[in-house]
Amino acid sequence: MKASKTSTTGRVDAFHGIVFEWFKKNGRDLPWRKTKSPYAIALSEIMLQQTQVDRVIPKWRAFLLAFPTWNDLANASTADVIRLWQGLGYNRRAVMLHRLAKAVTDLGGELPNDIDAMKRLPGIGDYTANAIAAFAFRNADAAPVDTNISRIFRRVFPCHRSDPKSIQRLAKSIAPKDVWTWNHALMDIGALHCSARGHVWGLCPLAPLHGSKEPKTSLPPFMGGVGGGLVRPKKSIKFESTDRYFRGRIVDALRESPMTLKKLRSRLELSSLDEARFNVLISRLVHGGVVEQHKSTVFLAGDRD
Repeated sequence: MKASKTSTTGRVDAFHGIVFEWFKKNGRDLPWRKTKSPYAIALSEIMLQQTQVDRVIPKWRAFLLAFPTWNDLANASTADVIRLWQGLGYNRRAVMLHRLAKAVTDLGGELPNDIDAMKRLPGIGDYTANAIAAFAFRNADAAPVDTNISRIFRRVFPCHRSDPKSIQRLAKSIAPKDVWTWNHALMDIGALHCSARGHVWGLCPLAPLHGSKEPKTSLPPFMGGVGGGLVRPKKSIKFESTDRYFRGRIVDALRESPMTLKKLRSRLELSSLDEARFNVLISRLVHGGVVEQHKSTVFLAGDRD
């Protein structure tokens, strides 16, 4: 049975009321929420992809000191951007950020206040474009839906279709005028109460929308990817044996100086990493634009003498 329009409207109104009231008392005090600079806000959103807030804050400030504008960032070497990125993980994001800065500079030094136009720029996907539009431009059409926000909508509206496109349309259709506050509030509730781990329904501010107990709706057996995408969960494996771990160690070593492949393997003491796998990792880093190779020497992209 479909819910009546009146009951749906009532649920949306209650949803708005709870979220706004909760945010007044509990919203996180984050530095990028105190600026209107599209550059600073875009920088925070790109850094926050798959990286915890407490690790992002000092790096965000460091980047703004080192590269105050899109133009400053574009004029830096890729290697310098990668060096400063250390600690944020996923070094290819630093490469994409640098490419984005060059693209924005080519546009005149300003991001367009247009979601579709932003999505055509390097390193900006659907979620990031919507987030920048909401927080930098307060664009009424913006509806950023990350993993946690998607989970909120599926819990508050359990009878609604739960595929990503349907959730995106729902988010946009019920967004209030104040998209800046609304979306920050949803992110905070998602991060603090509606995450995949440790969710206690009785303590969640949205619990009144379903009574005192967790609703018995079953959520799809998927976990979210960046920007609200849904991907199948991976089996847990030891991080120190993953390609990501080894790539990080390789890049960290090259942040100090270029070196030959032989010296790099010796420096990292990669006895657990066979030569074939090591060479594949180097090739992938080269393909991703993070490092370059000249004969037997490897170095950070743009760092060759």
